[in-house]
Amino acid sequence: MLNARTILLVIHIICAGLWIAQFFTTFIFERLIRTHEGKPAELTLMLAQIKVSSIAGMIAGNGILLSGLGLLAVSHLGLLGIGGTITPPWLFIKQIIYIILLLIVFVGINPIAIRLQNQITAAANGAAAATPEMRADLNRLRMIVYAHDAFVLINIILAVAKFN
Repeated sequence: MLNARTILLVIHIICAGLWIAQFFTTFIFERLIRTHEGKPAELTLMLAQIKVSSIAGMIAGNGILLSGLGLLAVSHLGLLGIGGTITPPWLFIKQIIYIILLLIVFVGINPIAIRLQNQITAAANGAAAATPEMRADLNRLRMIVYAHDAFVLINIILAVAKFN
């Protein structure tokens, strides 16, 4: 029979895998959108990229958070060393990086993605093409997402290495 720690760890790893998959979907959508620039499919692909990334990000981010908190509880480890709990250095760094990831999402990614999604929807309803401003916003969004993905990769490396 599986114990709670094993189940939480599997969920945590699956969610981390979904985070990694986002890097590849961003890269693939980037290529697809560039090949369809100026064509009617460009807006559809832009909107699809935002929706796919948003859904995957919500599932992965919340899954990592909830399973991570569960792992802390069953492993008798602390959150940021608060309250005199034990938090190994590798875990403390991972927790700080997760907070940075949340800031990147809420301050950097979400505002641009929401604005861009509204612009794309309005343009698609009016049968208009993507504007240079939309393309610039999408490129800015991609750069922030790539930075986010780099932090995710660092967090995964810390989890695997578990230095003390």
